[in-house]
Amino acid sequence: MGDREHGRQLGVLIAAQRQEQGRSAPDLARESSVAIDTVRSLESGRVATPAFLTVARLADALGLSLDELHARAQQSNDLEGRWPD
Repeated sequence: MGDREHGRQLGVLIAAQRQEQGRSAPDLARESSVAIDTVRSLESGRVATPAFLTVARLADALGLSLDELHARAQQSNDLEGRWPD
């Protein structure tokens, strides 16, 4: 998987986890000390290669480990790349 696709998948997972927890993007931005524009850009895929510290802060605010987030992004991309049965 390429870095850009992995970065986009991280954004999708962060958005999904935030929504699952019933939290707003502004709340997550405030709790993680990440600018709301950055959160929205990452979640929408406009930032395909997010900075490490940004991902680390968001993961921490969401209660996810970086290893878990990385593994989930990798798994999601692997599933998307498979041929249908």
